[in-house]
Amino acid sequence: MEGKKTYRVFRFESDVRWTQTRECQISAPGKPELAMSSPPEFKGTPGLWSPEDMFVASVNVCTLMTFLAYSHHKNLALISYECSAEGTLEYSNGKYRFTEITLHPHLMLKSHEDVEPARAILLDAHNNCLITNSIVAQVKIFPDFHVAPPTG
Repeated sequence: MEGKKTYRVFRFESDVRWTQTRECQISAPGKPELAMSSPPEFKGTPGLWSPEDMFVASVNVCTLMTFLAYSHHKNLALISYECSAEGTLEYSNGKYRFTEITLHPHLMLKSHEDVEPARAILLDAHNNCLITNSIVAQVKIFPDFHVAPPTG
């Protein structure tokens, strides 16, 4: 008889300390502090990260990290990965919320044979990104694949 698979539970901590006006410091054990503010659109300080920036970035980074983990297991020869992301924050049903996040990953691969496996791995990563699966906003992905010119 096969046993039921058990899954681990993970916990993540952070601390926030108000510093002035609409600014704060965030920290977590073993990590450097980060100055943050509400965005300028909400009377915050320009040039500082905002929760809105971090929200969009967390979807972007999680998709990358999931893709890298899956690529490693499939032995995909990835040369580079860069991705821009844009989140749409709008007033909907009586409150502001992110309604959509769009990712535009650009992948450089070693060969033409790697394009379709990379596409499949990226789709799996997109569908299994734990941040994407934890939010209400729709996340769309529009990848662009390139093959590196031969060296020699």
